[in-house]
Amino acid sequence: MLPDARASAAQAEDVVRGTHDAAFAPVRSPYTPNAAGTQRWYRLVLDRDWNQPTSPVLSFTGAAYVPLTVYVPPDYRPQRLWFAQTAAVQRFSRHRLALELPHDLRAGQPVYVQVAADSFTRPIKPALADLATYQDEDLDHVRLATLFASVQFTMILAALCLWLLLRDRVLVYFIGYASFQLIYQMLVSGEIYQLPGGALLVPLGTHAPWLFAALSAPLSISFILEFCNLREITPRAARILGWMRWPFLVAIPLLCLPFAERTQWLASAYNLWFMLSSLWSLGTVLLAARHGRQARFFLIAWMPQVLFTFLRVCQVLLRLDQPRWLEYGFPFTMAFSSIVVTIGLADLSLRARRERDVAHHLADHDALTGVLNRRALLRRLHAAIAEANRQRAPLALLFLDMDHFKSVNDRYGHQAGDACLRAVAEAIADELRPSDWLGRYGGEEFVVCLPGATHEQAMAIGERIRHGIEHLHVHSRGCSLQTTISMGVASLQGDADTSDELIARADNALYRAKTDGRNRIVAHAPLPATVCKSA
Repeated sequence: MLPDARASAAQAEDVVRGTHDAAFAPVRSPYTPNAAGTQRWYRLVLDRDWNQPTSPVLSFTGAAYVPLTVYVPPDYRPQRLWFAQTAAVQRFSRHRLALELPHDLRAGQPVYVQVAADSFTRPIKPALADLATYQDEDLDHVRLATLFASVQFTMILAALCLWLLLRDRVLVYFIGYASFQLIYQMLVSGEIYQLPGGALLVPLGTHAPWLFAALSAPLSISFILEFCNLREITPRAARILGWMRWPFLVAIPLLCLPFAERTQWLASAYNLWFMLSSLWSLGTVLLAARHGRQARFFLIAWMPQVLFTFLRVCQVLLRLDQPRWLEYGFPFTMAFSSIVVTIGLADLSLRARRERDVAHHLADHDALTGVLNRRALLRRLHAAIAEANRQRAPLALLFLDMDHFKSVNDRYGHQAGDACLRAVAEAIADELRPSDWLGRYGGEEFVVCLPGATHEQAMAIGERIRHGIEHLHVHSRGCSLQTTISMGVASLQGDADTSDELIARADNALYRAKTDGRNRIVAHAPLPATVCKSA
């Protein structure tokens, strides 16, 4: 390494000519770190001639956004290595900054490396490997990085599809924070600069990862609050967690300013607040997990990521080499978290849909008998008449009324009357075809719609219903009751027929059935067919 005083004043032409070779001091450490505020020069030499089948590859780990300029024999032309380089076609991935050296590199033949000045000192480590070995390892890295990024991207697309269907706010938070985390991960690994539009992020330099990390944090907290339903389960802790989003929003513009690179305290304050908010989030979710299904989903997704984040922070603070399992463990946990959270979102969406379907069912069905209520009955009848007119198909309507129902309530009580209503509704439904449907018009009155049924078919179905109810025994509160029904039948007469007119004709026929002695079926005039059955 060239001493700092000389390194700052050294010209590249003088260094590569060997003018300063005598001034280079040996470095015992395997690292070639940069220096804050000044450039550094390193002179790398082999202790023996290169004799491998393929060319040597010089690579640097830990350089991140520190530009390196490498001067390689025999011509010592400058070759710039930079994390965010987009101009030239890259032979290797951004896993490391790598450069192929001449195959005939000899012992003692120097390779000069100029490490640019930066705001922070970074432990940059050079390594030498043969081309075949390096390409094999680099290909493994590309496969893993592509796999993890693809999984996260797929989960984001799945959440987007769910949002297009449900328009749920929690999905927006997930899409936002997961997208920013994916961009952050690709910025840290450098892959994003090889994608279309990656050059737009180059001017941000080291601001870019900080910016997207800060953008993902408040969205992540918002997602946790909504997804785990913390405001209802743990309201006080959730209120504090909600307040913790605001410092991140303040940090976002500050991290974009030029002084952010030169201010160590800002990065330290951000990391401290991130750790505090993460610990508070974890504690709040743990409290909610006892009562909330979604909180348990999130814990399964989040705990591996928390563990690997802690290990990564310890590795950085202790200035240890990053082992391979830790390097790929963190993106793996992010991909795993995306999968589990997406499953949790799907589960949440399905439960919300089931609740919505139940609400719609309750809104359209009678609470006592379970058949359609009057409002839903009229709506479906209107649609059935329109469809019958369009298809030129027949349609019939049965209007049913229980005989002497008031006396059942007066003699046996309303509970017995309710039991009779339920039993009659079940008996009617048992005689209907799959295309038919039943509704409660009001009180003890029921309406049956028979799409595609002729007058004769309607009379036959009605007779089966009447006969079945006549022989029906209803047991309630120790009593066995029997009841009968009267029924009016009306059929669709033309395109101008409406649901109100059809019901009115069936009601008139029902009135005739009542006045003629009950427990019978009467068809509306001018249809002549009438089936009577004495009580």
